[in-house]
Amino acid sequence: MADTFQRVQAARPCAITGSFEVEVVATKAREGHGLRNVMSLESGLVYVDPLPIEDLSKFYKEDYRKSYKNVFVPKKKHIYRAGNVAKNRLRHSKGKIKSGIRSLDIGAGGGEWVYLMKGLGNEAFGIEPNQGYGSFARDNYDVEVFLGMYQEAQFEKESFDLVTLFQVLEHLADPVVDIRNMAEFLKPGGLFVIEVPDILFPGMRFAHKWHDGHLYGFDGLTFEAIAARAGLRKVSLDVNPGNLYGVFQKVAEEVEVPSLEGHFEEARGRLFEGKSSYWALPDTYLKVPKRLAHRVREYQTANMLDQPRAILDAAYGEEHS
Repeated sequence: MADTFQRVQAARPCAITGSFEVEVVATKAREGHGLRNVMSLESGLVYVDPLPIEDLSKFYKEDYRKSYKNVFVPKKKHIYRAGNVAKNRLRHSKGKIKSGIRSLDIGAGGGEWVYLMKGLGNEAFGIEPNQGYGSFARDNYDVEVFLGMYQEAQFEKESFDLVTLFQVLEHLADPVVDIRNMAEFLKPGGLFVIEVPDILFPGMRFAHKWHDGHLYGFDGLTFEAIAARAGLRKVSLDVNPGNLYGVFQKVAEEVEVPSLEGHFEEARGRLFEGKSSYWALPDTYLKVPKRLAHRVREYQTANMLDQPRAILDAAYGEEHS
């Protein structure tokens, strides 16, 4: 495996430019085993090379949830946590997500977002490859979740006003092709809301940025470029601490890809600056007691309630009717 900073020919091309010219930026996963991440010299896009998992469909249907959280269905604390995350995502949309629409959540997990959308008066559907989580959503929230990969779903093309993809895109082998295919579910002019981790976020330890499930690392510009290559026009793109939240629109005309000239140098500089500055950030030390207090409140609230639906209702509060 090539050393960090070495420039090599990648085994697979950059998803934005098609170039194989890369620099190695990391050689180990956060668990300690070998995992090479590279940055495209032409675009600044970060990605795993080569792919660490041969059968991605099997991995996400059978193994991912167990390897990530060591569970087959969400625990009470996971339900409450995911409910609050879903509520914050809705608030972050700043009114762009309306009621009375037809929505599709791809990678629906335990169904928290689908349940939230249904409670807001929408005709809401989900797609979830993991049988345990998808079945849990259907059984506990009375929501319609297709169990399988999005390519296997039988929804009609151009039948949804909104498609959402939260913390999923970084797991896909070919993000441009996958977004383009998913956008076929959208009506012309429909909105595609995508959230991904921000690879340049300085508040995450450098060694923790890399693991087998994250095949891509996006920053704001490469995220926008991927969406543009897939034919989506940017409506808004906001930086949450640690995440990028993009609202895009399906349009008929060709979408111009933003210029990436000089972006490799900028992205590389910010990535390694974050590596050295992490321990100098005040939040590095303040977030520990904050996280502990949050986890205590989360545990107490979730365990006061018996049923998953009641836990979500408590998390959503006035957001949900």
